[in-house]
Amino acid sequence: MSEIFYVVAWLLFISFLIAGSWEYFRRPKIRQTVKHALIWFGIFLSVTLMHTYRFELIQIKDRVLANLFPGGSFGTKPGMMNFPISPDGHFYIQARVNGVAVRFLADTGASDIVLTPDAAKRLGFDPEQLSFDRIYQTANGMGRGATIQLAEMKIGELRLENIRASVNESPMSASLLGMSFFNRLKAYKVKNGILTLYYN
Repeated sequence: MSEIFYVVAWLLFISFLIAGSWEYFRRPKIRQTVKHALIWFGIFLSVTLMHTYRFELIQIKDRVLANLFPGGSFGTKPGMMNFPISPDGHFYIQARVNGVAVRFLADTGASDIVLTPDAAKRLGFDPEQLSFDRIYQTANGMGRGATIQLAEMKIGELRLENIRASVNESPMSASLLGMSFFNRLKAYKVKNGILTLYYN
């Protein structure tokens, strides 16, 4: 608190110095002098506060954007990314797979990376030509998947190559990022509604 008081007092002093210079050269009325002093004080205070809390403001901006566009990360630092929980209680992660945008649902209960049939088509796979020979136990019962190989997956600065994945035979609301993805990370954690991925 004492530091803030010192900064405010110093800025107020500078503002009146500037206002005094203005009065010396222009001889304005006292009311006009006070007006200019307050304007300069507001400018200096705003700039100082923005500079002091620039990192916090960046994090707030990133978090707002991440909530407006589900799947986006915020508060990103080298080697880590944060993803906020969505209103439906899930974590969504926006990725680029082989250069194509794919929205994933983070699911540590799933063993593999699983693409929806629609996402597979956008990546150039024809579900009718795939062999659905893998059996999965899901919350909705037994399901079948076809094994595929993905050349590249990018999430922010994270880049993975040669990823084994599956295409689900039945439609799904979102593709899944299962443990085969999370096991390739350095670490991950969920705390206070934030999923944090650590890599490198």
